[in-house]
Amino acid sequence: MNTEIPTPGASTPLAVKLLVGLGVLAVLYLGREVLEPITLAAMLSFLMAPVVRKLRSLGLNQTTAAIGTLTLAGLVVAAIAMVLLTQLGAMSRELPAYEENVRAKVTRLRMMTLDQLQEAQGRAGRMIGDMAAPGEMKPRTADRDDSDRAAAAKPDTSATVVREFLAAVWGPVGVVGIVVLVLIFALLEQDALRDRLIRLVGGHDVRAATAAFNDAGQRLSRYFVSQFLVNVGVGLVIGVLLFAIGVPHATIWAVLAGLLRFIPYVGFPAAAVCAGVMSAAMAPGWDLMVSTLLIFLAVEVVVAHVIEPQLYGHATGLSPFSVVVSAIFWSALWGPVGLLLSTPLTLCLVVAGRHVPALSFLDVLLGDAPALDLSQRFYQRSISADAVEIVADARAYLKRRTLARYCDKVVMPALELARQDMEKNLITPEQRLAAQQVITQVFAALTNTPLPRRRAAVLDGADLGLRLRQERLRTEGLRQGALDVPPGSVMLCVSMGGRTAHLVAEILVRVLRDLRFDARHAMAQELTATPDDAKRSAVGTVFVVGASVQEHDPEEARLLNDCLSQLPAANVVMVMPAGQNTQDPIASERAHRTAYSFEEVVTLLPSA
Repeated sequence: MNTEIPTPGASTPLAVKLLVGLGVLAVLYLGREVLEPITLAAMLSFLMAPVVRKLRSLGLNQTTAAIGTLTLAGLVVAAIAMVLLTQLGAMSRELPAYEENVRAKVTRLRMMTLDQLQEAQGRAGRMIGDMAAPGEMKPRTADRDDSDRAAAAKPDTSATVVREFLAAVWGPVGVVGIVVLVLIFALLEQDALRDRLIRLVGGHDVRAATAAFNDAGQRLSRYFVSQFLVNVGVGLVIGVLLFAIGVPHATIWAVLAGLLRFIPYVGFPAAAVCAGVMSAAMAPGWDLMVSTLLIFLAVEVVVAHVIEPQLYGHATGLSPFSVVVSAIFWSALWGPVGLLLSTPLTLCLVVAGRHVPALSFLDVLLGDAPALDLSQRFYQRSISADAVEIVADARAYLKRRTLARYCDKVVMPALELARQDMEKNLITPEQRLAAQQVITQVFAALTNTPLPRRRAAVLDGADLGLRLRQERLRTEGLRQGALDVPPGSVMLCVSMGGRTAHLVAEILVRVLRDLRFDARHAMAQELTATPDDAKRSAVGTVFVVGASVQEHDPEEARLLNDCLSQLPAANVVMVMPAGQNTQDPIASERAHRTAYSFEEVVTLLPSA
């Protein structure tokens, strides 16, 4: 079901789109003082939305559920603040006991770094002073003395200190107040706000707008809840491990690690550095600091590369590259707040790209869905002479599916794309030759057959099916296998005239051999000789790959039916690739079945 929101003006000129984009960026940058707290409140509302829904499922109304959620959140924040304040107070009282350790380590580090740099700087300064003119090295002491006297004359009263303190605190307190105020009304008016946004964005198409908002809300809620649980778990593990190795006040570093981990890329390393520095100050040696940093590193590696991929999965729908780019973009636009909200904001853009046609490029650029499907990747890599990626994609696909399905869903659609471009003369001879070589390598790798020794032979001609057959005959011989085989064990794949039939028959041989059947490929014009008794008894099934109506040859049809008349006990299957106007050359009196794909062929096999 299509959930796209119709947008007028689909053919808007590119210049207008660029101007609109620049206008949006200007509004985001110039209005960041207002937009940052509102956005923070909106994201926190998504984090609390599951709790509100849970309380409402118990029979509470929206107002009571929102107040209950806010009260619960306030109690959690107050508890965390009390624990931190208590631990920080205890740590501040113990700091004098660590003074000797701090001095020793600072002296050691200074000798290893600053003293060495100052010595090098002094040597360089002396060299520059020797080469410079005397007038150029005179310091401007008069100006510095005047500034020092002015600073000394500046009164340092209690009122000044209070004003400076209030000026420093007022900004953060005001932002927190705005966030809390907007969050309260966002939770209280959650249903009404959603209805207004649906009417504003979707117009009269309520269904499409509802689908878009539900998608965004579900993804954001899953992301925030998952991240919250992961960070709580990280804090608990960090606290237990630090307590086990004897780090004082491990609770502080555990809470700090859990909180700062909400800030991508820089938050958790900052918590690790703080914990490592305090560990170095609290212990005489360096062992405790090294152990602390190793704990942070090990926990982050396990969580980031094992737990989060399994827990998040495709909940966000963002590619790893877009997460990094979004962090850089939003941090440059909104600073630390932008870095904190980079992932959820980008997720909203991806959801918009999936539901608004005019913004579909955002889903392509930032989403985790492949930009090209497997058949398009097969075709693109083929004309680019890149067999390695095709083989890697194919092996990953074959872990879950059969070779027959891979040929149906990937190879044949890719060949159809190539045929369409060849008819339009869009493929150069070099690209065609490269694609032939790549397809040969791919099938050799997937079927564990030797690569062709003479590559030039593969590049000659335009009939890829015949070239694949010739390369196989070089290693197997003209009979394509032993003559002394059990009766009915040979599956003969007969290709009628035409490049498509030759290629389909050759691919069919490889599909059947992958299933451990003795499959052999013969062209219709090779059926002139009457098979002897030994060959006649060996053939158990005949697959006839038909040619197109334009390429149908009555003489080839006569040779085929003459051969089939010599094989009355053989099962006959007509293979007609889907989407092609194929002529059935088998005589009407001969009973046979029809398969329209390689998977259907497999279902018609004797053992299926």
